[in-house]
Amino acid sequence: MLRTFFKIFFLFCVAGMFTACSNSKRLTDGERLFIGSKVHVKDREAGKKERKIITKDLTGIVRPKPNSTTLGMRLKLTMYNMAGDTKKKKGLRQWFRNKAGEAPVLVSSVQLSTNRDIMVNFLQNRGFFNAKVSGRFDSARNKKSSAIFDVTTGPQYKINEVYFRRDSSEVAHDIDSSFSETLLKKGSPFNLDVIKAERVRIDRMLKEVGYFYFQPDYIIVVADSSIGDHRVNMYVRLKHKEIPAEAYRRFYINDVFIFANYRLRGNRQDTGKDGKIAIDGYYVIDNKATYKAEVFSQAMTFEKGDLYSLDEQNTSLSRLVNMGNFKFVKNRFELVNDSLLDAYYYLTPYPNKSLRFEAGANTQNDNRAGTKGSISWRHRNAFRGAEEFLAKISGGFEAQYSGPVKQPTIYNFGVETNLSFPRFVVPFIDIQTPSRFMPRSVIKLKYNFESSAKLINISSYTAAYGYNWRETPRKEHQFYPFNFTYVKSDTVGSPQSLGIQYGNLIFNGIIMGPTYEFTYNSQTGTPKKHSIYFNGRVDLSGNIQGLVQKADHETNPKKLFGSTYTQYVKLQPDFRYYLRLSSATVIASRVMAGIGVPWGNSAAMPNIKQFWAGGNSDLRGFPSRLVGPGTFNEYDSANTQRYIQTMGDMKLEFNFELRQRIYKFINAGVFAEAGNVWLYRNDPNFPGGKFTSNFYKELAADVGAGLRFDYTILILRLDMGMPVRKPWLPEGDRWVLDKIQLADPDWKKKNLIFNIAIGYPF
Repeated sequence: MLRTFFKIFFLFCVAGMFTACSNSKRLTDGERLFIGSKVHVKDREAGKKERKIITKDLTGIVRPKPNSTTLGMRLKLTMYNMAGDTKKKKGLRQWFRNKAGEAPVLVSSVQLSTNRDIMVNFLQNRGFFNAKVSGRFDSARNKKSSAIFDVTTGPQYKINEVYFRRDSSEVAHDIDSSFSETLLKKGSPFNLDVIKAERVRIDRMLKEVGYFYFQPDYIIVVADSSIGDHRVNMYVRLKHKEIPAEAYRRFYINDVFIFANYRLRGNRQDTGKDGKIAIDGYYVIDNKATYKAEVFSQAMTFEKGDLYSLDEQNTSLSRLVNMGNFKFVKNRFELVNDSLLDAYYYLTPYPNKSLRFEAGANTQNDNRAGTKGSISWRHRNAFRGAEEFLAKISGGFEAQYSGPVKQPTIYNFGVETNLSFPRFVVPFIDIQTPSRFMPRSVIKLKYNFESSAKLINISSYTAAYGYNWRETPRKEHQFYPFNFTYVKSDTVGSPQSLGIQYGNLIFNGIIMGPTYEFTYNSQTGTPKKHSIYFNGRVDLSGNIQGLVQKADHETNPKKLFGSTYTQYVKLQPDFRYYLRLSSATVIASRVMAGIGVPWGNSAAMPNIKQFWAGGNSDLRGFPSRLVGPGTFNEYDSANTQRYIQTMGDMKLEFNFELRQRIYKFINAGVFAEAGNVWLYRNDPNFPGGKFTSNFYKELAADVGAGLRFDYTILILRLDMGMPVRKPWLPEGDRWVLDKIQLADPDWKKKNLIFNIAIGYPF
């Protein structure tokens, strides 16, 4: 498969080199292909960094844009030319030409004078009031030309002083009182974008103190450049002739009306105030009695007599949306008199009950594949308090369809129920949050059964109670003070007779203790050049119980309800950094670590809490869950796989991936990874598995490449990886780059790992 991939890639490159010339050859006499623009800043009035920014920005505003390229080749233009002329409105040829292809962008379509004017205007808005731009086309080569723009910026004007023209109005007084926070700073360059942002800042500030009808357009900023020395004085003024009377006044909230069953095509019954229920300073209109009126207590921030605030308005809307019960939420304000507003909230609920079926297939990179499915029933308003009740049944199996050793088929079945409340439910305490997101209190009950044919059956019973809440759009918390899991394992086969070791998967006992998880994600909103993601998790079990009972797994083992309980501390940080080089190119990197320390009543971490390495979202050049621990090798000299999974108490992993969009929904990726897992204590079954100070010498490493098909609703990922460092080999021989033999079928069979997965690995 890898050979085929390289053949296609080679042909792709060869075709690209030939078509690069043929694209321009198809042009008629006198036509030239526009291949882009170049900007040269001739003077040195602007600093080096500023000149670099100017060059990039001016190049980007030239219109029209040249034909798009992929890996330096104009593939869309090539497809357009290959399709040729066609008068048909349908068919493959028409699609190839007009949908997949792209018509040539000709030099004749580039208006130099228009682009010069746009550039001059852009520079003046940046404070280069004396900027000059000239443009020309370079001499044609192979019927191709680019546009050359020579720029003389002249000196950049800086802000000398900033003044606010205060008058006797109250709104002017409020602006003046906050003017120390102005974005127009003395010594900063003149910038029209900053001026616009300052008007928005003033408007936002005023809306926080009651000025409901004020608008940014009611402010004008005048720049006076006559003072000399390339400096300007800035004068911020109110446009009194354009400001209506109501914009000068503060407004307070009068009555708040919540229509809990509003239909988009409403009638008088939907908007009438009959049957309203007064509670906590607002009115609820719900003629069908769908919700308890107190459901909205935490969602609403406005009450009668409150000063209008844009932030509180947005907080109320966001909370109502995040309750998860309403598919449409809108509001409006109605003028009552010179100082009062009525607030109206219109909520259109989702259907209370829904039934959902899911089915899918999955593959692992060690020749395992399977199916899974589920059926779930959801009630969004279980007890008229916007509580969400979910009942779900799931099942599936996974089998190995090829490979040197046949691993057992794994079957699983599960039943779970979740009940969540849109508020903090804490005994004897009323907790309020200023966040725009509604907190959730969650009760979970779950049963799961997993069977490895002829080997082992594992049953687990879980009960949990905790809280999920989002502090900001970027910060999220999960805290479960109560977690209780009981695991029962039954062996149904002999490992000796089957030649497979699975003792590390057997665990019987209780896992109990709190968990806390924090997530920070800066990728929300507009794509940024730099963004990070962090997830940190703390998992504790049996520590208080073990301390009280003075438990020790060697000298004083203890039980709870007749069963052994685990005692450990587990920490797991996951840090990711994304560098966006362009709209089509992203470098993604990840550092993930984990440590589990069994102590007191436990000699080892329970297997369901251990770490593993290898797989389609982990080390993609190694078999799933079979890397490590340490220098331990899951393959013996006869290449027979003895373990179903090998795991560890500690983990360290590094991932790097270059992602490139190559055509619409098709993306390519090149990756390199390193990592391993280790044991906290020695285990004779895994020689070399214990964590030591030489851990950095025991890292496995792989490289690979793949394709991603982004269909918006899901991303299908195809990856091919291969190991380049094998930690189980003797020191000095662990790097295996010199042993790559792509022409050897046996080498490819043992070392090339093909992955199919949904979504990005990180």
